[in-house]
Amino acid sequence: MTNFLISTALCLLPLISVPTNTKLNDGPYIFVKDNGSFNVVQIKDGILETSNHKIDSEKLLLTTLIPSVPVIEIKSSDPKVEADYFELPNNLLALSDLEGNLQHLLHFLQKNKIIDNQSNWSWGQGHLVFNGDSVDRGDKVTELLWFIRKIKKQAKEAGGQVHFILGNHDIMIMSNDIRYTHNKYKIVSEMMDVPYYEMFGTKSVLGRWLRQQNSIVQIGPYIFVHAGYSPDLLKLNLTHTEINNQIRASIGPPSWPKRENLAASLAWHSKGPLWYRGYFDKHSKEYGPKPTKEEIESILKRHNAKAIIVGHTVTKDVGYLDSNKHLIGIDVHWDTIGEGEALLITSGKLTRLLYDGTSQPLANILTSN
Repeated sequence: MTNFLISTALCLLPLISVPTNTKLNDGPYIFVKDNGSFNVVQIKDGILETSNHKIDSEKLLLTTLIPSVPVIEIKSSDPKVEADYFELPNNLLALSDLEGNLQHLLHFLQKNKIIDNQSNWSWGQGHLVFNGDSVDRGDKVTELLWFIRKIKKQAKEAGGQVHFILGNHDIMIMSNDIRYTHNKYKIVSEMMDVPYYEMFGTKSVLGRWLRQQNSIVQIGPYIFVHAGYSPDLLKLNLTHTEINNQIRASIGPPSWPKRENLAASLAWHSKGPLWYRGYFDKHSKEYGPKPTKEEIESILKRHNAKAIIVGHTVTKDVGYLDSNKHLIGIDVHWDTIGEGEALLITSGKLTRLLYDGTSQPLANILTSN
């Protein structure tokens, strides 16, 4: 079928007040209407712009103001639920907790030839994992989500994969807990007269896409989960798919439902995969006790795995937690350019891939610090 590139001829609405001398840009936010058409909203230089579109063929192409995502592709069909197990590829890269820091990510991925200079996928059959908390704190959340969505499609077409794993902050913004959201988005919400969580609601293209992502993914012998896999979670005897489905079903609003019982509140419980910090001595009082060697081995045996890779808890470098090669932390700072790094697994060899393109052995992370 013919595809149409639609240059968004937008209806300009009156300027709604923004901070003095601020030229605010954000969006697009794309909402599905009851008649199947799409309402597109974006802010350019402090001006709110809206347009309506229908899909007259198999897909709709919309131009944007995002340099790394100049065109967004929209299909009439809903996104499919993602798979949660994959064979180990020759090349795998995992990073975590981007928190809206798109520009730093682009520099890192371009330097390491994961994407090209036009921000398109160039890593062939490699796999790239975003291990949770892509949102909150930073001021390029919308752009980052559209970018990940774009390269996810491009990677699949090239025989590779991009895995977007849900973290606690990803769940929070969809459930109307916006305590950590950048002030920019509170202004955007006011301008649009739409609660921030509804920008990622069930009528939102991004919201529908987010709700099809997983909270735990296994790639070969490596389990990727945002916060951690607790012994209490193991006792529930759930498959990855059962964990993912239960968390999807518990995405709010509201946020913070009753959470005394782990089995009934996987998305919000402190021993659940989005919040658990029991691997870290410094958090053992609240999230512990720290798992024993035997408990970790039981988790790995249950899933035929050899390591659990987590974000959520900041470490200075990517590395083994207390020299335990079964536990790897990858949450490093991305808010300062030059600081980002990721876990690289190439033909089964694990290294730290640094911002300058070099790789180093994994660090030893002391969890008491």
